[in-house]
Amino acid sequence: MSERPLTIVSLNVRGLGKDSNKQKLIRTWLASLQNPPQILLIQEHHLDEQGTANATSGLDFWQGKSFWNPGIPMGTSQRISAGTAILVDRMTAPLVKEDKVLVEGRVQYITLHLPDNSKLTIINTYASRTSRSRAPLWRRISEANFTSDHTVIGGDFNHLEERGTGVVAGERRMHRRESSAWHQLTLQYGLTDAWTLDSFRKMTKKAFTFDNGRKGQGSAVSRIDKFLVSQELDTRGGRIETAPSIRKIFDHSPLVLTIWGRHSDPYTPASYFDVTLLKEEESKAALLDAWADTQAMPS
Repeated sequence: MSERPLTIVSLNVRGLGKDSNKQKLIRTWLASLQNPPQILLIQEHHLDEQGTANATSGLDFWQGKSFWNPGIPMGTSQRISAGTAILVDRMTAPLVKEDKVLVEGRVQYITLHLPDNSKLTIINTYASRTSRSRAPLWRRISEANFTSDHTVIGGDFNHLEERGTGVVAGERRMHRRESSAWHQLTLQYGLTDAWTLDSFRKMTKKAFTFDNGRKGQGSAVSRIDKFLVSQELDTRGGRIETAPSIRKIFDHSPLVLTIWGRHSDPYTPASYFDVTLLKEEESKAALLDAWADTQAMPS
């Protein structure tokens, strides 16, 4: 990777629409950051193809390049749901050699060819609100079989992996099929939530990225927005920040990830084992396959 740190922001915008003022507020907020990002991951823009062209001009992401995944038409109505985008600044744009939509309105990626001849794939995801619908998304990313040296998956995952990451109603908990697909995905690409890694310094104590703003029994908070990074990026380290929410712009708190451009201390393998991998047959099979790949072939 380059010696220059790479900063990525994940932002659920809760619709861009024709609101040019909202786009201006987003530009102003990005410019106010101490470390302006080179890459912006947008979720839930609610735009069709024509709308994405207007938003590219309205956001004007530092004269860079925009990769849009248009939203999904809702039946016979004029409404558009979901939608993702990856915006890259002018200096980083020439490094993007591949871009593709994996799931309409939900998942897309770009692959950068870095100065050290390594490849970095960045996947932007806006997951469904139901566990049944999320499982195919994780399987689709697994099926893409990325072979890049480094992988980052960011966005709004709309689920909770474990207790203690939020207080929400039922469907954001992972059911059996989603859990199996999720474990397969993270195992295949060697992914870990950057928020949990010691090598990524937490710049804020704010852990939750979503807050419905209600009080008492109606309150719901969660950490459904995340960055997952592959093992090699753990050796580089960086910082991660849950920025304050600005309700005039979005109901999620933006998540800011910075990856150092230099190596930090050598990677130390984790001293724990995720026992949940043994609870599902598919997870156990994936674990056995990964273990078999590490064994020397008989002579």
